Amino acid sequence: EYALLHPDKVMEIPQIVENVYPKSGRTRVVELKLHYQSSREMLRSMQDKVEPVFASAELYVSGDGMDSVKFSQLYTFLMERYDYTIKTSVTPAYSLLRHGVGDNKAFAMVYAAMCRQAGLDCIVVSGTKDAESRYWNIICRDNTYYHVDLLSGNYRERKDQQMEGYVWDYSAYPACTG
Repeated sequence: EYALLHPDKVMEIPQIVENVYPKSGRTRVVELKLHYQSSREMLRSMQDKVEPVFASAELYVSGDGMDSVKFSQLYTFLMERYDYTIKTSVTPAYSLLRHGVGDNKAFAMVYAAMCRQAGLDCIVVSGTKDAESRYWNIICRDNTYYHVDLLSGNYRERKDQQMEGYVWDYSAYPACTG
């Protein structure tokens, strides 16, 4: 969850190994081990390289413009950086912002983080589209929520009923009434 909310800080999603001692009983200890493929120095270097991109995105939309324009501008800022390759990476934000490689989860995570840094309300939604795992965003502007799927081909704010083929836990996210 922390990695999902802070792709500007967490460069690699670790593999997690969980152990419980003892195996049964009222009092137990849970041990979590986080394993990273990259070294600590490499992760810091990656963070140093994406930090200016997040700062640039924030500057790109600074000013007195309307939130609707800022959401659209951040979409343009992110989507026009590369001719992207859609592929999953263990370093989602770094791979997306430095090499143009990412999946729908990486796009949704990075876009939400850029929006939050710019003072805009944006969350990541986990669900499915046409029965395949999918991540997209819900934005809030003028106290109204809208779905935005960055990989749908263009910037478009949608209401719940316009999300044909998408399924999500409706109780976990705000209603997008438009």
